[in-house]
Amino acid sequence: MTRSRGAIAAIAAVAAAATVPSIASTSGAPHAVSFVAGSHSLKSAAGPRIDLFRTGFANAGEPNIGIARDATIYSDVQAKVVRSTNGGRTWTDITPAGHVTSLDPFLYVDKATSRVYKADLAGTCQLLSWSDNRGTSWTSAPAACNQSDHESLSAGPPVSGLPTVGYPNILYNCSQTAGYNGYSFASGCNRSLDGGVTWHPTGTYAFSDPSPYGVAAGSGDSGIPGICNGDVGPIFAGPDGTLYVPRGWCGQPWLAISHDGGTTWSRVQVARNGMNTSVSGGFGLVAPGSGQSDHEAAVMADGHGHVFFLWMALDRLPYLAVSRDGGRTFGAPLRVSPPSVREAWGPALDLDSKGRLGIAYMGSTNSPGKPWTGSYALSTFTGYLGLVTHPLDARPVVVSGPVTLPATPLVRGTCGPGRCNDGVLDFIDVAVGPAGDVWGAFVDTIGQVADELVIGRLRAS
Repeated sequence: MTRSRGAIAAIAAVAAAATVPSIASTSGAPHAVSFVAGSHSLKSAAGPRIDLFRTGFANAGEPNIGIARDATIYSDVQAKVVRSTNGGRTWTDITPAGHVTSLDPFLYVDKATSRVYKADLAGTCQLLSWSDNRGTSWTSAPAACNQSDHESLSAGPPVSGLPTVGYPNILYNCSQTAGYNGYSFASGCNRSLDGGVTWHPTGTYAFSDPSPYGVAAGSGDSGIPGICNGDVGPIFAGPDGTLYVPRGWCGQPWLAISHDGGTTWSRVQVARNGMNTSVSGGFGLVAPGSGQSDHEAAVMADGHGHVFFLWMALDRLPYLAVSRDGGRTFGAPLRVSPPSVREAWGPALDLDSKGRLGIAYMGSTNSPGKPWTGSYALSTFTGYLGLVTHPLDARPVVVSGPVTLPATPLVRGTCGPGRCNDGVLDFIDVAVGPAGDVWGAFVDTIGQVADELVIGRLRAS
């Protein structure tokens, strides 16, 4: 839906500017291990230290993280935007006025310009704000009112026939559409050619039902043949302008690709080891896709034909697949969690300009494991970070580890499929910083601060 410039409100004041000191874990901090992707044994048990920074901000829910070119770190706590300018040691609330807790928050930092975007869902519209001065002032406008739940943002250079005005990149906003939550039957996108001021639907849907497997029994989510939830993972606009939309579609990992700004799409099934997209019980109903299924998948691309895709397979472990032909085909999936991890949830992926992959997820070393019918009363989960320095190797080495020690997990009980014990909502996030450190945004559901935003850092060396 197009919005006029008259609808824009320039916000010169920030809603709050409280600074919260952070506590970093130092004594007895966990360390990463290294292993070859897909291996069941370690290459080295002595890796770099992993730090945890406590922000003091409660009710984080589903946090994003983004890092600007000057190393300023941004994250969100539902409606709030928080910022650290000193490597995570302290955090300041820089929330734009007008944002309130919503059905879905999302924060995005455009790496090319360091512009910070904050979106909050209200019904089927979004309030979108952005800042070019590290949150000192914000500009706001409605965005993407023809979409619905579970939005995500990404920006990339313009493609042929779509010139930009007032901002160098095309801004994309994709979500489920053609319905709402568990009753959504498609995944659609809007684009803005002026940095977020006005929006238009891109064209055809990135995904739409019926299922790619037909309408036979077992072809859809939640036992409804041919019908699958429209939720997508975080979208990515590549450095060559290609737009990627990842998701679990009808029980398998899929990727939609557009080279013309979302006007047309190609789709590819990334692998055949499945995803847990059939989970009933969203809003107390058995709805298509249920609204609480494992739809999250993550994608990154380097603009040179290499596409990286991360997801949780049916065995509830994280897998990475690599394409060397622009996403037309993918290599065999490789497990990228340490051998000690029995179960995982919430895949997140980032790629820096040097080709280094950052990985994050929630993981457990003491869950019941297959067939997932045992008691989770004593199970614990914590955040994991990973660094893949050479992801194009046939068997790349992964450096990975937990952000907390076993005695201080972030979650007790179940963590997925769907949501993670209801304290962590739809996702967590990861970003590779300018120095190559991997930063992750997690939620501590059992600490002194209720559902606190905590930030992990895996040092590059």
